[in-house]
Amino acid sequence: MIKQGSILHKERKVINLVSSAHFFSHFFILTLPPLFLTIKEDLGVTFTQLGVVVSVYAVGSFVGQYPMGVLADKYGPRWILICGILTVSLAFILMGLIPIYWFMVGLALIAGLGDSVFHPANFVVLTATVAPERSGRAYAFHAFAGFAGFAAAPIVVDALRVFWNWHFALISVGCLGVIMTVVLIVNKALLISEEKGSHLVQVHSPSTTPVQIMGVLEFIKFPPILILFFFYVAVALAGSGIQQFSPSALPEMYSVDVSAANQVLFIYMVNISIGILVGGYIADKVKRLDMVATVCYLIGIIMICVVAQNSLPFVFAAAGLAVAGFMMGIVMPSRDVLVRAVTPKGNAGKAFGFVNSGFGFAGIIGPLIFGRIMDSGQITWIYYGAAIFMGFTIITALAAGHFARTKTIYRAAE
Repeated sequence: MIKQGSILHKERKVINLVSSAHFFSHFFILTLPPLFLTIKEDLGVTFTQLGVVVSVYAVGSFVGQYPMGVLADKYGPRWILICGILTVSLAFILMGLIPIYWFMVGLALIAGLGDSVFHPANFVVLTATVAPERSGRAYAFHAFAGFAGFAAAPIVVDALRVFWNWHFALISVGCLGVIMTVVLIVNKALLISEEKGSHLVQVHSPSTTPVQIMGVLEFIKFPPILILFFFYVAVALAGSGIQQFSPSALPEMYSVDVSAANQVLFIYMVNISIGILVGGYIADKVKRLDMVATVCYLIGIIMICVVAQNSLPFVFAAAGLAVAGFMMGIVMPSRDVLVRAVTPKGNAGKAFGFVNSGFGFAGIIGPLIFGRIMDSGQITWIYYGAAIFMGFTIITALAAGHFARTKTIYRAAE
């Protein structure tokens, strides 16, 4: 009993530590957009140019995810995670100190590369430390912390801007990241040591399961992981349309002001966070995680299509987005457990790095797709398009579930 209590205590400490890092990862991603108006006036640039900065950040994250996963598997995630958050922090400090547009673009690329370490490194730690029967809740709290970072960034960054200016805001965010770096260094013993290197294994996995270290091409061609990569892309594209363009689309569709649209979007984001916490318990109790995704996304598709019916009162759009957000949140822990289920032992970093690069890929092409839709005037297709991408997630989830049921991790759990 004492040993079990000690294991649970260590798991909680590790989950809290890597989730705090995940909070900062998402906080960094939304640091620049709240400052766009002020930066535009100060530097004399356009919104398109500022959009390039965000896209370059996404490119860095997309390019870096898989290589960082390879490094995390080979050398351990400890110093990769520490160096990553320090890199992003210093990049934001320099953005605030040297307000030159093209310098900012270059620093955004560096920051994106630094940000790319979080998902592969964090999931290596969680996969190796947390028992499979508790992994759903661990992944849920980890995801919840990320969305908390999304929610906190606009409020904190704008408050820092109002207090002084946008330079101060960026420097302050960077300094907060440096503090988090120090916290990771002080608690580095909780992270898997680099000495384990390529022999990283899941602590709670059956010892009879051999470690199968896969090469780059072999890994990328591994069907279950490739399917889950496209699953992540589709999920991110659906979310991209809703999150980035609802503040512009809803006022046009329902003749409401931007504040009302933002309030609905805030409710949508909050419900995703609530759904994540609920989904963590579901992921630990239900074996058919593909069916969890299927049911939730079917409900989400119906709700998103309700939002597209702009002949209905606005309250229906608000309710539709609230329910859709909750359903999308429920799926997130199951999604991460599915990745763990189909990944050969010793490849967690590469697996989570590769599939999470789908978010970066969607971050590059999503604004182009939905921006084109907005420019075409077919605004309701922002939501029909999101519904179509959600439908694609069902296909990929069912395919991934088929592979998961043939893997030893599920058989062991049974």
